[in-house]
Amino acid sequence: MKTPLIDRRDFLRAAGVGFMATMTPSAWATTLVADAVFATAFVKRDGSFGAAVLSEAGKVLHAIDLPDRGHDVTFDPISKRSVVFARQPGTFAVVFDHSGRDAPLTIASIAGRHFFGHGVFSADGALLYATENDFDNAAGVVGVYDARAKFSRVGEFPTYGMGPHELLLLGDGRTIAVANGGIETHPDYGRAELNIATMKPSYVLIDRVTGDLIEKHELPAALHQLSIRHMDTDRSGSVWFGCQ
Repeated sequence: MKTPLIDRRDFLRAAGVGFMATMTPSAWATTLVADAVFATAFVKRDGSFGAAVLSEAGKVLHAIDLPDRGHDVTFDPISKRSVVFARQPGTFAVVFDHSGRDAPLTIASIAGRHFFGHGVFSADGALLYATENDFDNAAGVVGVYDARAKFSRVGEFPTYGMGPHELLLLGDGRTIAVANGGIETHPDYGRAELNIATMKPSYVLIDRVTGDLIEKHELPAALHQLSIRHMDTDRSGSVWFGCQ
């Protein structure tokens, strides 16, 4: 999916001279007239995979290769780095800077876990949070990674649901919203959905410091097969989510 990372002016200020020097004149001209800079995972014509930073007009400004299909990309405005996550049930995430000066860094999921395709940085850029599957226990967790120590995994806390997908850091800088899709999966069965008759999607708010549950909201019984997946916040701070 394509994710808006940052306003054009903020991005150009943050990227600095090093980023500008890597761009061709045509790419630079395109960026100057764009309203935003985006990042996306993609499939190449030869069937291989990658991730790219591009202008609103679709001009590729920087690209990296991925070992398999990617899903979402999250951006840290502090370090000016992005992380692209593997599509479920992928076991990698790749950290990259937009200038290409530093080699991409791969984060591997630990044994018994896989990524669900989404993550978010803390406001100070020190920690990365990623939705993961504790698949042997059919439980969702948020893995916590130290962005200042080569993204070493330093802990996890539950999502209080199954099949977590997207997560957002809310405006207070402490509360994380998680979309629990409610679908049980296990890598031994690929992407097969194992509990459609009993699935319980939920929207939860979690204290990222303590890991405590703040609120949990489940869909009405008649809608229990609508898997909550993607979310965004509006200018008022309200959270909107989509189901599939």
